[in-house]
Amino acid sequence: MRYYQYEVTDFLEDAYFKEWVYNPGPENETFWNEFSIRYPEKSEIIAGAKSILLQLKADMELNFPSDEKIENILFTIHENKDKTGSRPSRILSHWMAISFATAAMLVLLVGWLVGSKRNTCVSYQELISAVDAPLTEKTNNTSRPHLVTLPDSSTVLLHPNSSISYRKDFNRDGRREVYLSGQAFFSVTKNPDLPFFVYSNELITKVLGTSFLIKSFDNHQQVEVEVKTGKVSVYTRMDHDAESTRTNSQLGGVIITPNQKVLFSREEIRIKKSLVEFPEIIPSTVLPAPMLKFQDATVSQVFANLEQTYGIDIVYDEALFGGCLLTASFSNENLYEKIDLICKGIEARFEVVDARIVVSGRGCHQD
Repeated sequence: MRYYQYEVTDFLEDAYFKEWVYNPGPENETFWNEFSIRYPEKSEIIAGAKSILLQLKADMELNFPSDEKIENILFTIHENKDKTGSRPSRILSHWMAISFATAAMLVLLVGWLVGSKRNTCVSYQELISAVDAPLTEKTNNTSRPHLVTLPDSSTVLLHPNSSISYRKDFNRDGRREVYLSGQAFFSVTKNPDLPFFVYSNELITKVLGTSFLIKSFDNHQQVEVEVKTGKVSVYTRMDHDAESTRTNSQLGGVIITPNQKVLFSREEIRIKKSLVEFPEIIPSTVLPAPMLKFQDATVSQVFANLEQTYGIDIVYDEALFGGCLLTASFSNENLYEKIDLICKGIEARFEVVDARIVVSGRGCHQD
């Protein structure tokens, strides 16, 4: 879907998007609601573009600018362009038919949106200062990880130069909440009635019972969440559904499972889903044993075994590769090395796209 590639300026110029903003109806409401559910990582961009369009409409109707105000706006645009190197001409030309002043206001609003992103960073101290209750703080100033046990028996392996804080009345209001600065591995005691939240800079991680790693330092541009077991929900504090997600028992936002991770760019306010650097076999008594040796096995069989044992999706063309036969053996290779060996045997290649392994090539039945 082309909308997945859209940035703020693309949505501002899209006729169907503007129709939804200005004239919402059953059809476009359904489309954009389903799009937001399917691609939650785009929600912040959609909300920003919608806000700009609505602000533009309000300014046109209620406060059309004077000539002096237009001159001030244009001066600001040129000044911002000199500093950032951005090019507003694409938007400006599109709106010229409406009025030059309105186009200038739109560009200024876009600049304001981009500038405001730089001011949305939240520090650990700001997070804990906003809590209106006594907190317990644990800090690791040593050179080794330190194990912290929370009041609900959940554990936190706190890495060096890291801190966590939590309310002394830990499970008050039906939530367990922890504030993190640095890096920590959480093993959360399962309790569906008491969701567990970790607040790390601008990111919120919600779980019901699982284990996961978070890397979140105030001076880093990225926040990272990796899942070891269970299922984790990740979303930003600026997400328009953030409050409802906090207050219900469901998992929303971007859902990640074992061997998956998300990277949150603090500068771009964007969540990217991917696979961990070294996926591990998921321990479970109901999963098949990892396939180490196989004789004349089809690629479909091999990929199915890898999908189940690692809990990941492998996307490939069944017609091209499904019937390919392989004979090989594995020893201590990691997942990517195994996939690479398989691809060499069937004249294919692979890449990781949105936490999936995508295999492509000519296929073993091609001339």
